[in-house]
Amino acid sequence: MQDVLETVNRTKGVLASALVGEDGILIAAEASDPSQAELVSALAASLADAGLKLAAACSAGTVGQILLEGETGKVLLQKTDLGWLVVLTAATVNVGLVRVEMKHASQRIA
Repeated sequence: MQDVLETVNRTKGVLASALVGEDGILIAAEASDPSQAELVSALAASLADAGLKLAAACSAGTVGQILLEGETGKVLLQKTDLGWLVVLTAATVNVGLVRVEMKHASQRIA
């Protein structure tokens, strides 16, 4: 699991990554601050839950990815068999490249 996160983190502009259960429990993380990883995991699970509810209310279908863009960075979530792959990035990251890496990573997570 850790090697999958390390691969994602090698993408230019990626600051941290984590695998989070749907309940918000941190499964694995590749981040410089472990306490931040636990907080981000819990909040990311809440974001994912809200995204799923919004998609259902709008009849948007199954949610595979969520992108939150902030002034100084981005948070991307990718659905996996174990929960959610969460990636924190710099503001100027190539989102397309990160999304491709996340899709590959999600296929390796089982």
